[in-house]
Amino acid sequence: MRIMHICETVTGGIATYLNNVVFEQAKRPDVEAVTVLLPSSQREEISLEDDAVMDRKVQFIGFSGDDRRQRLRHLAARLRGAIAEAKPDVVHVHSTFAGFLCRALPISFRGARLIYQPHGVAFDPHRVSGFKKRGIQWIEKVLYQRTDSVIAISEYEKKLLTEAGMGDKSQLIKNCVRDTREANGGANKEDFYLFIGRFDRQKGFNRLYEFWDAKRPPLKIVGGNVVDSDADFAVRDNMEFLGWLDNATLDGLIARAKALIVPSRWEGFGLVVLEAYRNSTPVICSNRGALPELVSQGETGFVFDFDAFPVSLAAAIEAFDNCDQRAMGQRCRDCYERDFSPVSMNAGLMKLYQSHETLPAS
Repeated sequence: MRIMHICETVTGGIATYLNNVVFEQAKRPDVEAVTVLLPSSQREEISLEDDAVMDRKVQFIGFSGDDRRQRLRHLAARLRGAIAEAKPDVVHVHSTFAGFLCRALPISFRGARLIYQPHGVAFDPHRVSGFKKRGIQWIEKVLYQRTDSVIAISEYEKKLLTEAGMGDKSQLIKNCVRDTREANGGANKEDFYLFIGRFDRQKGFNRLYEFWDAKRPPLKIVGGNVVDSDADFAVRDNMEFLGWLDNATLDGLIARAKALIVPSRWEGFGLVVLEAYRNSTPVICSNRGALPELVSQGETGFVFDFDAFPVSLAAAIEAFDNCDQRAMGQRCRDCYERDFSPVSMNAGLMKLYQSHETLPAS
């Protein structure tokens, strides 16, 4: 089997996803080759182990472009030639913009099965509403006819697809993250909370920033502006802005944090929750999107009501401060090992790739 992944961007969660998927797929004896079509400027986001199998089986095809508009234009120009070069049996397209481009252009995939993974449904009601939501749903329904399968990364996302009339080809395959216990298993917890993510509206950082007054304990902040590039957050005495960190440094920081706070307005999944769990770190999250599926109230963390942000988050933090944090951290680790290891996710993907039950794309 020859597999091709296509991405308009590989930052953030998609980079984490691909680092898990490409590595696992290339190790399989029934996989002949794995090709990744991605922005050349983001190639360094994909870090595979230095291995002869990886060198032999994995190929990266780059295209230029510094912003989204440029990347989409260059991806469109590169797509036909990349398909001819890779000769895939399966084309796995990641995220909304790449999904739109690959399915809207009159390009032949030469009999390859076309699988679309939005990594967050574009018509999520917490994200868009009214005419815009209906317009996006209409476009997705049209493109759905040229799709063999759609991968939902959460029960929440699967429900949105089903309600929009796209449930018959949709399959739930939850995300995973690779284990790093060998590197961070001995880390001691320190007295700080942690936020990781973009300072964009989706991630709810502006609400957390407003909430975190001088009476709160230390908060370490990893991330920066991406979409909302003009957002400005002044440094406070109990806040430490760390910018973007490399994976190893970030993972060590998660392992030392007493808890991770995820205040998102919408979230198709939330890979950062799994990154916390693998490091025995509890999570305090909003009740939006798929997050309540991942965080078990009082067991692996606490869920607060985004619509009652200050009062509800304060209550969640107080409940966490009064719980057995060591026992909760162990339950987080147990949850990771049981439900979110790469083995189960990649088994689901390969089963989907090999399935003959899907209809050929029109």
